[in-house]
Amino acid sequence: MKLGLPFLTAVALIAAGCGSSSHGTVVTVTTSPVTPAPKPMAVTVFVVDQGTLHPKLERVPSTRAVARAALGILGITAPVTIDGGTATVDLAKATNDQVAEIVYTLTQFPSVQRVDVAGRAGLTRDDFAAYVPPILVETPAPGADVQQTFRVSGTASVFEATLVVQLVREGTVISKQTVTASEGAPGRGTFDATFTTTPGALVVAVFAPSAADGTPQHEVDVPVTVAP
Repeated sequence: MKLGLPFLTAVALIAAGCGSSSHGTVVTVTTSPVTPAPKPMAVTVFVVDQGTLHPKLERVPSTRAVARAALGILGITAPVTIDGGTATVDLAKATNDQVAEIVYTLTQFPSVQRVDVAGRAGLTRDDFAAYVPPILVETPAPGADVQQTFRVSGTASVFEATLVVQLVREGTVISKQTVTASEGAPGRGTFDATFTTTPGALVVAVFAPSAADGTPQHEVDVPVTVAP
């Protein structure tokens, strides 16, 4: 059978492409740069559990719209805008528990002092005092990763504004401070303490010592992990 010139030319080209030199076959592979996925960010929200507010930490995809992400954790998809210290949540209806969660969550951000939501305007944390336990540890949140030097802060309404903050690792108290809140019961004051410790898991325990014998009252335990 006689083969035509086009067929022979094609065979020659294929052979040339598949051949090898004395240095072996050279294969060029072109790859596209891979962009690493954004690192998740930790967002704290406040949820109502058995009638009281408690902080809850969730990790979500990194975003600049932190307020909206926080509302999403609460199961609220309504748009939110912040202007002049007021956060406006475009939500027509909400239970009082939901409004308490929204107000406490959004007012943790420095740019928000008031919240308008569900037909109510100018809401602040003072409007939901009935939801707040005697000791509320706001920072760190349970499950947080903290640096070796970190702050413990929150609000309290306790006798003589006296609080004990201690670090407990494997059942042993490794550090302890007595702090005074800015106001005592029946008012509510802020408190703040700074600790430096070694890496590993531990529990931050905050309580009011009993006036009678110093036993812990209203204790709040917050598990955290200290980064290497």
